[in-house]
Amino acid sequence: MVVRKLLFVFMMLMVGAFSVNAQLIGFRVAANSGMLMSEFGTSDVPHPNALLASPATSSDRFTPQLSAGLEGEILFQVTEKTYFGIELDYTHLRGFNDDPPVFNYFLTPYFQYYQDEFIVSPLEYNTRLFNVAVNYKYFFMPDKTFTPFFKLTGVVALVGTELKYRDFSQEEPLPGFDLNVIDYAFSEGADVLYARGTSISEQKKWPAFHVGGGIGFDYALRDNLLFEIDGTCTVLNSGIIDGVPNFTYANEDGDDLLKYNRRLSLTTQISVGLVFLFEIGDGGRGGDGRIDPNFPFYRNKH
Repeated sequence: MVVRKLLFVFMMLMVGAFSVNAQLIGFRVAANSGMLMSEFGTSDVPHPNALLASPATSSDRFTPQLSAGLEGEILFQVTEKTYFGIELDYTHLRGFNDDPPVFNYFLTPYFQYYQDEFIVSPLEYNTRLFNVAVNYKYFFMPDKTFTPFFKLTGVVALVGTELKYRDFSQEEPLPGFDLNVIDYAFSEGADVLYARGTSISEQKKWPAFHVGGGIGFDYALRDNLLFEIDGTCTVLNSGIIDGVPNFTYANEDGDDLLKYNRRLSLTTQISVGLVFLFEIGDGGRGGDGRIDPNFPFYRNKH
């Protein structure tokens, strides 16, 4: 349903673009790098068995790692200062935890699909998001060479993730860490602890929605070519971004239970790319040599 709404908005923008005398259109291509900042909502209450098995120094927080993604966007000018955009985006999120606890998930029947038991050792996750976004951008000073803006975004995402034991084959081992433990896990095929939307998972990617905003700037390299940087924060209605499904402990009528705990994820992303602008309709460069006043530098030249 949400995808249909996004397609409808895209069609309306296209109709609007060709229904006026002139329309400024932009194409943006960029590289991005994102990370998971935190999870929102009620924290998981650890199961007593998980507490007993967890190292005293352990923490459930993962350290994010930078990774690269790609995105492309088509922009439609609505007013002199505002644009709507339709964006296709691939984002790769990574992180590691060298001193993890025994998460409640490892005590659930869902974990049994992958392993019989959990060995306390460093973990890493790899998460990939395929996004379709609708963006609104407001430019404060559209007639300047340097043009700051803020943006609002609504995104439909397909989330695929994989949680594994951390592979130290290309790294120096941690001080005091017995690599025989991790070697045993890999030799037994126990490296994957959770997966969704990957080649080894029977489950499809998790459909999710996220909203947020950000700031950025354009720098005009030429009349119709811009260099653009922007940073975006979004809240995503998925709790598996770090590869660990959330379960919380409860004791009801004397029974120990682990219940699924729906949580939200806060992510950030920085993108760097180029925007190419061109005009369609009757308002472009004509026989008298005039150009659309919305192109960069116009007011500086006239």
